[in-house]
Amino acid sequence: MKTRYGSLWATLIFFGACCFAFGQQMPKPKVFVIGATDQYHSPMVLKAEGLFAQLAKENGFELHFTQNPEELSLANLAQYDVLVQLHKAPFDLNAAQQFAVQQFIEKGKGWIGVHAAGLTGRQFSGKGETYWQWYQDLLGDVVYSPHPALQEGEVEVINKEHVLMKDLPSRFSMRDEWYEFLGPAVPKEDALAKADESTYTQNKPMGFHPVVWVNPNYNRAVYISIGHDTSAVHNPNYVQLMKNALLWAADQKGKEEKQMEAFLDGGPTVLVNQVGYNRLLNKRAMLKSKEPIGEQTTFELLDARTLETVYRGNVGKSEQMKAWDGHWYSPIDFSGFQGAGYFKLVVREHNSSYVSFDFQIGDQLLSSHLIPAIARFFNGQKANSKEELAGDARVKLFGSEKTVDLRGGWCDASGDVSKYFSHLAYTNYMNPQQTPLVDWSMIDAVESVPELLSKANAKDSLVQEAFYGADYIMKSLSPEGYFYMTLFSYFKKDPSERRVVGLLADSKTTSDYQSGYREGGGMGVAALARISQWKAKSEYSPEEYLSAAERAFEHLQKHSIEYIDDHKENILDDYSALMASTELWIATGKEKYKVEARKRANRLTGRISNEGFFWSDDEKTRPFWHASDAGLPLLSLIRYLDVEQDSGQRQKALKTIKKWIDYQLRVSTEVPNPFAYPRQTFRFEHKIQNGFFIPHENESGWWWQGENARIGSLITVLLKGGRLVYPAEGPLGLRQDIAERASTMVDWILGCNPYQVCMLYGYGQVNVPYMAAMYGHGSGIGGISNGITGHKDSPDGSGIDFKYEDNGNEWRWSEQWIPHTAWFLQALVALETNSEK
Repeated sequence: MKTRYGSLWATLIFFGACCFAFGQQMPKPKVFVIGATDQYHSPMVLKAEGLFAQLAKENGFELHFTQNPEELSLANLAQYDVLVQLHKAPFDLNAAQQFAVQQFIEKGKGWIGVHAAGLTGRQFSGKGETYWQWYQDLLGDVVYSPHPALQEGEVEVINKEHVLMKDLPSRFSMRDEWYEFLGPAVPKEDALAKADESTYTQNKPMGFHPVVWVNPNYNRAVYISIGHDTSAVHNPNYVQLMKNALLWAADQKGKEEKQMEAFLDGGPTVLVNQVGYNRLLNKRAMLKSKEPIGEQTTFELLDARTLETVYRGNVGKSEQMKAWDGHWYSPIDFSGFQGAGYFKLVVREHNSSYVSFDFQIGDQLLSSHLIPAIARFFNGQKANSKEELAGDARVKLFGSEKTVDLRGGWCDASGDVSKYFSHLAYTNYMNPQQTPLVDWSMIDAVESVPELLSKANAKDSLVQEAFYGADYIMKSLSPEGYFYMTLFSYFKKDPSERRVVGLLADSKTTSDYQSGYREGGGMGVAALARISQWKAKSEYSPEEYLSAAERAFEHLQKHSIEYIDDHKENILDDYSALMASTELWIATGKEKYKVEARKRANRLTGRISNEGFFWSDDEKTRPFWHASDAGLPLLSLIRYLDVEQDSGQRQKALKTIKKWIDYQLRVSTEVPNPFAYPRQTFRFEHKIQNGFFIPHENESGWWWQGENARIGSLITVLLKGGRLVYPAEGPLGLRQDIAERASTMVDWILGCNPYQVCMLYGYGQVNVPYMAAMYGHGSGIGGISNGITGHKDSPDGSGIDFKYEDNGNEWRWSEQWIPHTAWFLQALVALETNSEK
């Protein structure tokens, strides 16, 4: 028996509507047509462009038609729902283009291969060239054989019930080359139409001669061998066939939900980082099963295109996660393989084999591929629709007729087009850093890994995004000196309803819109002070950025305590103010900022517990935990150490960093934890305890969600902090166990998790469903979704959960939120910082 997740597509019929739209219009299906350029097939391709344009217009598709194979990249194809390989032969694509097509199909998207797309066989491979065996398997393992002369013949429909054959007569004529194939016959149940060989002269009769067939191992994959002659574009039956194919390939409603159902109901599954692995770093996968596997179970690493074995090893010991789902998890470590290319894993046990999704291995793979995607994501998150620009040009302050110009900024989430410096202010301990954190993260990336960004063609776009964010922060600075905390949409389509507000539970709004330190004010100062050191000029000059940062800081020093809800500072104010004062110290060298930075650093180090976690409050009754910014206390100290030269001050900060890292490593290994998921300490029902996920009963009264931002923040500080207190030789420049822990957390976000979901939308093979929002916004390629939580019915966050549908609460797992992506950007930068230094 051979099992692969892709084969489960055969059992799925996709009906129902995709959820999460909240009544918003879903985007049109996007179709990518890649046409051949050779002399034999380009005439038909050129004639067909008009046909596809007509079909797109009539059927509500968005069409991109090209003959440039350079556009076949993972990043570009991520935007599309259907790929039409119009006479483009597989051997005309290079390795990266072949893998992009392969990933597209394995992701369950729609693929239509036409005529010369079926030119399979090793006879087309030159000496020393790699043959794309996977593609031959896609077509049913058939091999092209020389075709007969171009001539009239007849097509016979053999499966009239299939939607691809809708409105076609039982027989129709065409002028074609009538491709012939060798190898095993296409199963009759997969064939939809065949050639009547009695109606034309064959080269080598096939007997059963299919001309349209599907591959049930994939969601929407069909090959149409007919269509060589230009007359096909005027043949009404061929036009109908192509229309049917496009509609069928684009019909992916409910795909993600069915993927999840098939996965949860299926057998053992190999979980991998679905994007890939950096060549010289830890490379780890996981086998999920309902029973422990045998001790001698082996795995093989295969070339994903040739399907040849390149590395072998033994699967690690199974460990049961009773605290989660009761499944057994067995590690697969292939770090010993340091080659580059495209691969998949297969685990062999008895007479069964379990095959992973494909992935890539390469140098600086994750950062070079994903940072450009993140830059494009934030560009798409800009609040720059005509509605937003009109409404935000004169947005009213809550309870007043006064208006301010707050054009710019980024929409906060795929389901919320509001803009926040921070929300959850009323909780006092759970405030996340939002817009200013995003901007600071971009500035940090540009300064930390400029060479990598330049090489990846992402530096200019990140620079532009950073200036765009800083300019919005500037506009958010009131004449009085405070930052406006929230521009709220009320989830109404009318942009004139948007208001500057303070926000309480259940979307209740107030006039308390002034940001204190922990309410985004501190990070707003930090971002402006840091970008003021750039010599380039945007809407504002470097001098204006710095002047605004200093003015805002002085205002916060006097008034922050008035603005924060309980009028009592805690750890959030300390790390936010430390970031602000540190950046001003670096930017100006002024003594007053050094004094304030040292004061805040000392307060922060004084909050470390004997166990190694931080206390949130001065009374030391509430351990610090945070669904988004768990690493920010450490990051503020790490940034502070970039400027602090006093040995005594440095030692206090370094001791705190070391103690926290030791705690994080210890608390995450005190219970079975095969994924090395970062655990945390919190108070629940008057008892301090440790757990995997944040408690659902907390100060907010309602808010809990997936913690990918928290994971990204911890990756960042484990890498940066580890280099300071546990330096060592190696690619990451720190102790091996810490490097492995950080790599494993990256893998979790990118698909090696119990639900096999790649949280980076548009990448990997399994993503969350699309979530639509107002003004044309929605789920963006390159953005990170909320992620996995404790069980939804567990007040203390115990258990595990991830849902695509939950009566309107799906956002807790599936919604994109900009802090997730900002922290993941920082994590990717931290992976590469050592190499640039």
